[in-house]
Amino acid sequence: MNVHKKIVIVGFGISGKSSASFLLKQGCRVIAIDKKAEELKKDPQTASFLSQDFQLLSDEIDLSLQGVEQLILSPGVPQQHRIVQKAIREGIEVIGEIEFAFRHIQNRCIGITGSNGKTTTVLLIAHILNASGKKARAVGNVGVSLSSYLMHPDPDEILVVELSSYQLETLRTPCLEAAGILNITPNHLDRYSSFSDYAEAKCRIQGCLKEKGVLFISEQVREGYGGLLNKGNWEIFDRGSGFSWETIASIPSERYIQMGIPERENIRAAFAFCSYLGVSESDFRRGLETFRKPAHRIEWVADLSGVSYYNDSKSSNIDSVMHAMALFKGPIVLIVGGVDKGASYFPWVEAFKGKVKKIVAYGQASLKIESELADHFPFIRVHTLEEAVKRAGAEAKENDTVLLSPGCSSFDQFRNYEHRGEEFKRLVYHFGKKLQSS
Repeated sequence: MNVHKKIVIVGFGISGKSSASFLLKQGCRVIAIDKKAEELKKDPQTASFLSQDFQLLSDEIDLSLQGVEQLILSPGVPQQHRIVQKAIREGIEVIGEIEFAFRHIQNRCIGITGSNGKTTTVLLIAHILNASGKKARAVGNVGVSLSSYLMHPDPDEILVVELSSYQLETLRTPCLEAAGILNITPNHLDRYSSFSDYAEAKCRIQGCLKEKGVLFISEQVREGYGGLLNKGNWEIFDRGSGFSWETIASIPSERYIQMGIPERENIRAAFAFCSYLGVSESDFRRGLETFRKPAHRIEWVADLSGVSYYNDSKSSNIDSVMHAMALFKGPIVLIVGGVDKGASYFPWVEAFKGKVKKIVAYGQASLKIESELADHFPFIRVHTLEEAVKRAGAEAKENDTVLLSPGCSSFDQFRNYEHRGEEFKRLVYHFGKKLQSS
């Protein structure tokens, strides 16, 4: 990389900071722009970047791109952004953070995408690889930006990379020796002009395979979106693998959740990748026994007066709520809401029949959810998650389930889905203490 190369980073979150750190280490000059620039400057971590080779500016300014050789986009920044379009008009290369990082990484890499279940599957694969004696690291959309790995790489590690549709929009380097698409269901329709555009973004992962690389897909992807993929250039997860599923298949869904082990779909995908990378079935089973799902993914919280409470705050789209619903028998008091992402909630009607006894909706999306579902289910609309937990607890009876599975983004009232899930658990525990003292 040329010393004193001038680079602009659009979006100064986790990936933006990681890209800047690596570029500054290489002797580049960096300009970062972010809509929250003035607020970020008050943060000590951001202040540590400020130097003669680094500037942090508001994205509202009319930034001159004279002398800029490259623009690096953080995943959340759409390509329609004003400065991105200006760079394209001026012939400046525009790449995503993930593309930037892959250009500098020499490790063996596998990539996984899908609308639901990505993080659990990525963490499970990395866990089993490590448990079987193969060094591995989970990176990417899982919360550890790929560009941060550039600062302390280990060439012996296999990188298991979680890739979002946003990241795949700008990824074009053939960098993966294996890739997988877990599922494709409506999501992020607030960003994409149509569901087909979103599906096409997911399927771009096939173009990132190295020569002779393998693409694994689920039956759901084959049936619904096989036409977007190169004909026949893929394999179905666990088809013909010889893996014996009897023990796993016999575990009831509720036990899966309370034990904290991944669901069957995650296990099937993980086995395909681990087998491809040389893990034996016996080593795979041993690794699976010691893995526990990350929090906020259909997570058992407590049993209070015969009512079971579950936290599925990670659920931020229509299909993820339907998936959660399939794991429970009912009766369910369901808490939904947050920021609407553009899809219709009508598909929930059939999925909820015979299971959901009441819906409690909160937040920005609650009016739309009410307009589409209130004619089909008993319905309560409130403003905050705290009100929703109180009302759900009051409505639930012995042997009922209270399930937080929002189906919406968290950004109306919370920093992220983790913040939302932790607040839900705090409210449930607080509610439990009040029950004990009454």
